[in-house]
Amino acid sequence: MMMALLVKQRTSLMLSMILTLWLSSSHFVAQEELKGASGCCGTCLQGPAGTPGVPGIPGNSGGQGPIGPRGDPGIGLPGPKGETGDQGLKGNKGERGIQGLPGKLGPAGRKGDIGEGQRGDQGQQGVQGPPGEKGQKGQSGDSTMVTPTLPSAVAFSAYRTTQVTGNGDVIIFDNIETNLGDGYNSQSGVFTCSMPGAYFFTTSLHRIASTVRPHVQLKKNGRLVFSIYDTGDNNYHQSSNSAVINLALGDRVWLEFGSNNRGIYSDANRYSFFSGFLIFPV
Repeated sequence: MMMALLVKQRTSLMLSMILTLWLSSSHFVAQEELKGASGCCGTCLQGPAGTPGVPGIPGNSGGQGPIGPRGDPGIGLPGPKGETGDQGLKGNKGERGIQGLPGKLGPAGRKGDIGEGQRGDQGQQGVQGPPGEKGQKGQSGDSTMVTPTLPSAVAFSAYRTTQVTGNGDVIIFDNIETNLGDGYNSQSGVFTCSMPGAYFFTTSLHRIASTVRPHVQLKKNGRLVFSIYDTGDNNYHQSSNSAVINLALGDRVWLEFGSNNRGIYSDANRYSFFSGFLIFPV
């Protein structure tokens, strides 16, 4: 049907073109004849207007024009919420934050088990206190047939290997050379009589080379027996003294500093010592 319509349109068009050409040709011949027959101008002899020609065939479709400008955004409702995406990769570790305030003190924990560590070293010996007062004589015990055997000899000699200072303290000669009868105690520096009799006591002391002067006293149960005092400052002096004392059973004898800020010197050469022995029992 479409083809038949096109053929019909083309036939009508061709007929219109042929008629237009024939009319134009006839008009041109008539004008030429009139020009030859009379000398009038063409205006005087112009005939009536011709019939309008048939419209021409429509032209082909033009090409696509340029893209126009972008339009304004439309007005509409937001679309529905999309689905949750996949979890992203783990990020890098951040910097350490500022330390917070200390928390509250927690409850006390249970008592721990006893450890299995080794026993620690023995601590240093404490300062020796002054000798106590002599006690009262006890009551006589019941007589027996056994008479205790008194030691046949009593003698001791003790020395120091280091210097010592003090303020009225007992001087402890902590190294024993001789201790027959075990009357001298190297922990307290005191000799205790175990056999009544006459005893000889002697001491020899070395001065510290400074202004610390030696002032030493021999005491029997707290009573002064003799003193040693050296005033030669900044010199190494050796001082000594001796005495014979009657001792009863349980009497005690020792050396002590006679005043404050006193001292004696000694080292591995044993410059300072204290000795005593029983002369005869009574």
